Amino acid sequence: MKIITNSVPRDVIHAWELTKTERAEFDYLDWEAIEDGRDSADFVRYRGELYNLSDTDSGYSTMPPELKGWDAYVSDSFFSGVLFRYPREDYMGRSVEIDTDRVVCGRYFT
Repeated sequence: MKIITNSVPRDVIHAWELTKTERAEFDYLDWEAIEDGRDSADFVRYRGELYNLSDTDSGYSTMPPELKGWDAYVSDSFFSGVLFRYPREDYMGRSVEIDTDRVVCGRYFT
């Protein structure tokens, strides 16, 4: 499996920052609940696409072993997809603080 990334963290985009046109792409979200604070959603823009970070497959139990070190992914075919990793502060070789305001993106393919 090949992974391509520039390892540069991108700012997370909060739901309230989206335009009406961008919101229309995510019509399954409860925008009324988001606007009045009962719900939230975070996004990231990568290679011209806007990704809802809640729509990713994540968790170490579901991550393929080849994607170790990444937090989540979205498949765009059986052979490829987009990867997401939150930057971490390391202390004595252990990740102790996750920066949830930024995300590193990459692509994978076989």
